[in-house]
Amino acid sequence: MARSARFSTAAWFLAPAVLLVVALIAFPVGHTLWLSVHDAAGRDSVGLANYVDVLTAAQIRRALLNNAVWIVVAPNLVTATGLLVAVLAQKVRRSTAFRVVLFMPMAISLVSAGVTFRLVYDESPDRGVLNAVVVGIHDTFKPPSRYHGAQARDGQAVVSYNGGLQTSRTVAADETVLLPLVGLAPRQLPKSATQAGSDTSIMESGVHGVVWSDFTATGGRPGTVDAGERGLPDVAVEVLRDGTVVARTRTAADGTFVVPELTGQGYVVRLAADNFTEPFVGLTWLGPSSSLRRSSARTSGSGPVSRWCW
Repeated sequence: MARSARFSTAAWFLAPAVLLVVALIAFPVGHTLWLSVHDAAGRDSVGLANYVDVLTAAQIRRALLNNAVWIVVAPNLVTATGLLVAVLAQKVRRSTAFRVVLFMPMAISLVSAGVTFRLVYDESPDRGVLNAVVVGIHDTFKPPSRYHGAQARDGQAVVSYNGGLQTSRTVAADETVLLPLVGLAPRQLPKSATQAGSDTSIMESGVHGVVWSDFTATGGRPGTVDAGERGLPDVAVEVLRDGTVVARTRTAADGTFVVPELTGQGYVVRLAADNFTEPFVGLTWLGPSSSLRRSSARTSGSGPVSRWCW
């Protein structure tokens, strides 16, 4: 009786652990094995077809290769790096300072570290430190276009073409070409911009016109140079004839331009695409739109293979 009582007591103590093992390990393993030999709905038996699909699917082979690399390379790399750091922590000059820098991250909570890295790797240059640095370096060597975001005024004889703007019809040399633009913030206009040139009759002969910001806070008529509307200086202007560029020039401080040596008809005036190129925004694969999130979304389909892609 004593032995039976001891066995009963031990069984009562072991029962909770056994129930947990059965519920959390044995049953999920058995149920997974049962599902692995059935179709995606879990109703019809397909034998070993799922295993064949797993071994022949390109995604799974890539996953197995990645895991093999991770198992073989990562431990050796981490061990070698740790050994090197340990030696440096003892041998380098000012080893105490080196150890402080090395172990400082361990004193920072995971939440604080996550917030810090979010600030560093945010995709927007206005919020992410890394992209702000990248954009700053890029803009140092290649500044952004001054008039990005500008558009042709609706209802005027100006159309978009390959990122730039051009007249929708051919013009003659003695005709004033009006190129009104909208969509520019006041801060985008350079300080050198003056009142847009309205008296184009005093211009020399040749292809001539004016490029200006067709907006004023006091109203005005669309497509007409009004008081208070400023010209757009230093805009690259191309004059084409039969699809070939025959002249290039830039606008003055009041937005006017003139190519006096051209005569006749059949010209198209184009504002080059370089005038309106959007500014560099940095590394677009950072942040929420990273490739990791996109790849995880691609593996969420249905079918025999998808049940293995967790």
